[in-house]
Amino acid sequence: MIEQFFKTYFVRLTSFAYTWVKSEDIAKDIVQDAFIAFVERQDIIEKPEAVVKSFLYSTVKNLSLNYVRNNQVRSRINLEIVDSEIEDIDLLSRLINAEMLGELHQELSSLPESCQHICRLIYLEEMKYDEVAKELNLSLNTVKSQRQRALRILRERMLSLVPFIF
Repeated sequence: MIEQFFKTYFVRLTSFAYTWVKSEDIAKDIVQDAFIAFVERQDIIEKPEAVVKSFLYSTVKNLSLNYVRNNQVRSRINLEIVDSEIEDIDLLSRLINAEMLGELHQELSSLPESCQHICRLIYLEEMKYDEVAKELNLSLNTVKSQRQRALRILRERMLSLVPFIF
């Protein structure tokens, strides 16, 4: 059960934390700390998923803000944080971005393996088509068509989520 929450929310929460700490490694550490706090709270573990999700997001937010305060980064991001209060619109935007990124990662991992691998190389590793073709020993046209196939599948799946956002 805890493992499933970790798999479902790790990327989303990391993205959420990153908006404050501006470091992927620190964001991952914060999310791990949030999961440690979650495991220690037996009363939360047995609650419905919405309560667990709220707890995790709140914990990550608080840990992120504590990190920022403790490392004197406050002056650099003072425009975003005023006395540790975040405007509701900004928080909602961060939540939506984190959720969309999480859904995108989840959908990406459900693509056919060849499409998934090519997309990861192009979009996450920022490789060029010819570099991907060379590394995977594929033709340039195969790389392009697999990427196009993946985008079509992702577009169809992600468009189904749009009504839930608004």
